[in-house]
Amino acid sequence: MNKPALALMLAATMSLAACGPADAAQDMPMIAEVGFSDLLKNPATPFIGAEQADITIIGFMDYNCPYCKMMIPELNGLMEADPKVRVLYKEWPIFGPVSENLARIALAAGYQDKYHAVHNAFMSAPDRIQTNQKARQLATEAGVDMEQLDRDLTAHREDIDAVLLLNSREAAALALNGTPAFVINGNLIPGGMPQAQLEAVIARIRSGQPLR
Repeated sequence: MNKPALALMLAATMSLAACGPADAAQDMPMIAEVGFSDLLKNPATPFIGAEQADITIIGFMDYNCPYCKMMIPELNGLMEADPKVRVLYKEWPIFGPVSENLARIALAAGYQDKYHAVHNAFMSAPDRIQTNQKARQLATEAGVDMEQLDRDLTAHREDIDAVLLLNSREAAALALNGTPAFVINGNLIPGGMPQAQLEAVIARIRSGQPLR
């Protein structure tokens, strides 16, 4: 994937802002333009939770989104309480060049099985990560071999470009306007919500009830 195409796609999303909490009263439509199965196809999409899940939550997130950071404890609590849930992360860096670099570092760390360690380190940062130096410091503290990371960033640049471009195209097709945004078994949830509300949504999905 060529760099100008990726830069153009990312530039188109950089003016977006954090969604914040989801409005419980708003419609939560089923995915139409992008099939739910299509969102699951990319083997490079990292996930955590149950291997054999009946509920899959796909999260479009940016490491510098404060609402995304707030959602991590809610998602972790949900997975601890529900052994049939898994979460797939879609790196969608919409807050500028540092956010894009954070996403690249996290994806490259996956080549040494450190994606989740880096993901947790970035999401746990109490403040906005404003420099690439800080990003590398956090990755180092998460146990990443930085020399190997730099090699992987170079060797797998096209693969990482392709993941970020695909995520951006999917977000555009879903008409997302900020982070975090979630797709739960094909139901679009544009914003965050507490664990209890997530559990209520999941209960309705499992019982076959509509979410609107």
